Amino acid sequence: MNEELKKAYELLGLPEDATREQVENRYFILLKRARSGNAREGDNEDGPLDLTEINRAYNLVIGIESEKTSTMEKQSKVGHFFYYYKVHVIVGLLVVLFAGYMIKEGIDKRREAANTPPANLSVSVFGNFYMADMDLLQENMLKLMPEWQRVKTTLVYNPPEIQSQQDMALQQKSMLMLMTEKDEIYVTDEKNFASLAAQGAFIDLEQFSAATGLKLPEDKLREARTEDDASDVVYGIDVTGNPVFSGIEMSGEKQIIGLRAEEEKWNDTRLLLEKILQSAP
Repeated sequence: MNEELKKAYELLGLPEDATREQVENRYFILLKRARSGNAREGDNEDGPLDLTEINRAYNLVIGIESEKTSTMEKQSKVGHFFYYYKVHVIVGLLVVLFAGYMIKEGIDKRREAANTPPANLSVSVFGNFYMADMDLLQENMLKLMPEWQRVKTTLVYNPPEIQSQQDMALQQKSMLMLMTEKDEIYVTDEKNFASLAAQGAFIDLEQFSAATGLKLPEDKLREARTEDDASDVVYGIDVTGNPVFSGIEMSGEKQIIGLRAEEEKWNDTRLLLEKILQSAP
């Protein structure tokens, strides 16, 4: 293992034999700390976490892991040079394209906002739901809440496995959107729920229930444990097959709801979630 790769693992705070899941979970946690500016003492002896360095280390480690799983023959030193050169160029181009996309999307959103009513609530479908129809989901949710004007629905596709540079770019985009955009309700697949809940992305549903009066379906609750939890905490509700997802094309995945709503949105979040749970057969 070369020195650059060793330093990448050290920067991420991971052993050199870390699994892909451990790398992805650690990457999300470091992104969260770097963005908030509240890195824990001892995580980085050189000072605040550097988002650019974190992304570079992640790309390098994931690139190595992808090579391990897809290449059976050992490459020569020259082959390694051209391989990593190509990876860095592709990733650089993807970053530029993504930045352009975000700028255009920001302009489009401002134009759209001028012509659409404010959303009562925002819902993100996050995970392996490539074909999910967001317009139909919004329509189904508004049928549950006919007095509302609009429910903002967003699809964030996060591939289940990284098998190409495109998959890596999509995963990084999904993580960035998770960090920069905070919707009230998240509909995730089983794998993404487990990962995000373990990273502390969702709020404690028992605390939410105590504060809002929402009755939780005991047989549908999903628990997880974060590095800050001494025991399992309820972070999700399994709503697989709920009529609100009728016709949405959910790729055969489970649908698990997690919440990230700020307290001022808790009442509306409870109202919609209550309607979804009541519509279950």
